Amino acid sequence: MINNKQEIGFIGTGIMGEEMAKQLLSNDFTVNIFANKNRKPIDRLAALGAIELSSITKVAQKSCIIILCLPNSQTVNSVLVKIIPNLKKNTLIIDCTTNDVGAVEKFQNKVLSSGLRYAEAPLTGGQKQAEIADLGAIVGCKLEDFDEIKNALGACCQTIVRFGEIGSGAKAKLVSNFLALGTATLVVEALKAARDFGVDWEKFYKLASKGSGNSMSLERIAPKAINGDFDSYLFSIDNTLKDLFYIHEFFETGKDYGKIAQLLLEIYQESNSDGNARKFISNRLDPNYR
Repeated sequence: MINNKQEIGFIGTGIMGEEMAKQLLSNDFTVNIFANKNRKPIDRLAALGAIELSSITKVAQKSCIIILCLPNSQTVNSVLVKIIPNLKKNTLIIDCTTNDVGAVEKFQNKVLSSGLRYAEAPLTGGQKQAEIADLGAIVGCKLEDFDEIKNALGACCQTIVRFGEIGSGAKAKLVSNFLALGTATLVVEALKAARDFGVDWEKFYKLASKGSGNSMSLERIAPKAINGDFDSYLFSIDNTLKDLFYIHEFFETGKDYGKIAQLLLEIYQESNSDGNARKFISNRLDPNYR
């Protein structure tokens, strides 16, 4: 089992990754980082004690554990190609990326053949949960690695559950994202319908939030939308589309859930083609949204 004196290389310091790295630092882990495109999170982390290295290769060479928090499976693959030759034998790679199911099995084979270890740990929760170390980790790994994974992710995640071997985490994560993205989309569409039919949002929310239609998505989106703030659900259209592609590929199209996934995919494909890739799901409520 690791201890907090071992060095963790954190690759992917975006909205979620930066907050996770902060939690590791506050729990006395040594955290190695490097600047890719955006210097701002790197500067903030360095000010908190993270060690900035000059390249991803140096991060690999200096670290005993690597945590990946990346946009997609393609990026994970390109990062693995760069770091695998520079990692010490038996190094554990914990991949917190939302991946497609087939990709994680390929990643494991690639990592194992190099004398390293691989675990998938996609996350539940968003920026707010990351800021207070209340994320969930959906883990697929070898059983003997689970304690080590819990020790590393325990600084960032309130709930860490092993679902089984590699692949089980990606499957559970895609089902979880189907529920989350589907619910958020339904909230947005319900509010859009209410507006189109002249139903007052504030009155609608006051009553809907007392019934079985209430959800974390409704609580997250509706109160701010009522006040004209459409930046409440900080999940971009292009990220949504990426996850829905993975979900659509994974689900059986003949099943009802597969048909729903297809409809969701079509909605966000249209949004993306209209030039809204970097906008958020909740921005679709903005009257000026196109």
